[in-house]
Amino acid sequence: MFALTAPPTDAPLGLLAGLVGFALCMPPAEGEPRARRAVLVGLMFGLGANLVALRFVPEVITRFTPLGQAPATLALVLLSLAQAIPWLLGALSAHVLARRGVARWLAFACGVYVATFVPAIFPWTPAGGLATWPWMIQLADVVGERGVSLLIAAATGLFADAVTTLRRGGTAPRASVVPMAIGVALLVGMALHGAARSASVERARREAPHARVAVVQPLFEAFDRWEAERSAMMMERLTSLTLAAEKRGAELVVWPESAYPYPIPHALRRSPVGPRAVLGYGVRGPVLTGAYTTGAGGASYNAAILARSDGSIARPYAKRHLLWFGETVPLSDTFPWLRRVFARGTGILPGDHQVLFEAGAVRAAVLNCYEDTLPVAGREAMEVEPNLLVNVTNDAWFAGSAEGELHLRLAVLRAVEARRDMVRAVNAGPTSWVDAAGVVRLRYVGPVPAAPLTSPALLEGKTFYSRHGDGPFAALVALAAVTGALRARRRREAAAG
Repeated sequence: MFALTAPPTDAPLGLLAGLVGFALCMPPAEGEPRARRAVLVGLMFGLGANLVALRFVPEVITRFTPLGQAPATLALVLLSLAQAIPWLLGALSAHVLARRGVARWLAFACGVYVATFVPAIFPWTPAGGLATWPWMIQLADVVGERGVSLLIAAATGLFADAVTTLRRGGTAPRASVVPMAIGVALLVGMALHGAARSASVERARREAPHARVAVVQPLFEAFDRWEAERSAMMMERLTSLTLAAEKRGAELVVWPESAYPYPIPHALRRSPVGPRAVLGYGVRGPVLTGAYTTGAGGASYNAAILARSDGSIARPYAKRHLLWFGETVPLSDTFPWLRRVFARGTGILPGDHQVLFEAGAVRAAVLNCYEDTLPVAGREAMEVEPNLLVNVTNDAWFAGSAEGELHLRLAVLRAVEARRDMVRAVNAGPTSWVDAAGVVRLRYVGPVPAAPLTSPALLEGKTFYSRHGDGPFAALVALAAVTGALRARRRREAAAG
């Protein structure tokens, strides 16, 4: 039920119902410790949800590797088990808190909150699942994606408490009204606040300056980037789409991740000339594109570069958060054998700072590929105070699957957290424009290459979340949990006395 929010069902109510069911399956706090049951419940919840949400994985594996259906299915199961670890730890945390007297609904909400901090390859969250209801996620500019997820979990935990009370019979039906009413009030309050906040953000957007930005959807095949004989075709297509966009008034053109097909020195500050020129014949520029750059000692970076109209290239942005097993191997520094087993991408190094790309009125910060699914990367982008967020992604490996849409929904949270419009140039995925209120104003997948024109607002200022991150809300949550546990302890001591 939780995973029904994913394509093609797209049922956000299923997410709420699934969380209620998850809370109901948690072991009772009273009696003998049942930590093992809590662990099992969290594991099975996470496994089941990911088996549904990530069901596109076997098709991707069979399409791009020599592995057959059986190993591909096994890979899905193993990946889903890994993705279940956050839910396992969240369930265990909720059980421990409930054992210490914290109200079950609050313990459950805290457990879900803990789960959102555990690293995962695909970091889906309840807030991301409700991104298609923008009015429900507007508090993200204060508490972030994780905080919104906690509030959603708190409401569903209250609903579960109401159901549990009803099960007890007797006077229970009357007693169940209170948690049900509080849960409904919480969700309605979030929605009403969201509607009001969205309206104020839209007023700010109307008053702000706008830019005309084209986001290129070249529809390259997954292996085009790695076949040298395809490079000329790629440049011809990118140049043609860019020329057409500039004729329609584009002030900045954005190409996807790794779209520029030639390696380029990381320290280079002038564009190559001839067939390898970033700004091909007739292109005015500027163009912002993903590219692989090379450094000393054979190092390479998954970078973004800005080619200016005068032929200069701005200092590149090197992706800071590399994709596990695609670009980096977790724990490989500690266990070198992991690097040998998972050799792909081990030459790619992470960047260590954000870069501001200036093009006319636009001051852009780039989130490369999956970085727009990470709250920490969104806050890092705001360190340079951009007025526009730009995502470059290559989704050719997942073309035709639900992955691109799931990716987009998590990206929506970065726009809300920062209160910035975001444009996304995504090869073979949903090339899009998300406004600062989390509304997807443009979504283009195909069927032909194109360069849709967007008109994002160029907003200024920093939100509370961009300035302070998760710390303040996490401290408040911890205080609530500790207070609940201490009150329960005093009640027990009073009863014993």
